[in-house]
Amino acid sequence: MKIECSEIRFSRDGFNLRADAEFCEGLHVITGRIGSGKSTLASILAGTEKPDTGIVIKEGISSEILSMQFPEYHLTHMNLDPEIRSWGVDAETVLGIAGLICPEEKDPMTLSRGELKRLHLACLLQKKYDLMILDEPFSSLDCIWKRKFKDMMNEIDEGVRIIFTHEKRVLPEYTNLWTISDGLLLRVE
Repeated sequence: MKIECSEIRFSRDGFNLRADAEFCEGLHVITGRIGSGKSTLASILAGTEKPDTGIVIKEGISSEILSMQFPEYHLTHMNLDPEIRSWGVDAETVLGIAGLICPEEKDPMTLSRGELKRLHLACLLQKKYDLMILDEPFSSLDCIWKRKFKDMMNEIDEGVRIIFTHEKRVLPEYTNLWTISDGLLLRVE
């Protein structure tokens, strides 16, 4: 399994992004300051944004997910029970993993953003994907939940996983570390 971005170029309003990289099975962390192009590259890799030039090539990928920074973008139902069931996972298990004690008929939009992020990540991590693209998965989480999510990510040992984050203090064990600097994707180690 792998995903490759070949001669990706993207420009908008004076912002330029360039990326040539291959992401094989394992965990890849892409860092960069806020506004460096991480979300744009995540969207290009997921196919929700088109580059000006270049192509994204996916090999051996039959299931994939893009997790955007703001968890409310992922909501599809007005109650927790059908929201969780829409992921094809068990509600009781997910609520336990997310540390939520609330009725399943609760409106997810009444949760704090941190609670909603935990719910989203708990649902996402109950399934297996060949390709996981996670844009700022640590946002809205406190230090305890950042560490818990990091530990959950460390337990996944298959597929291509790409985390885009500006945070560097709490990172799961990664295969490769990348950075976006001055609009250019570079491998650090």
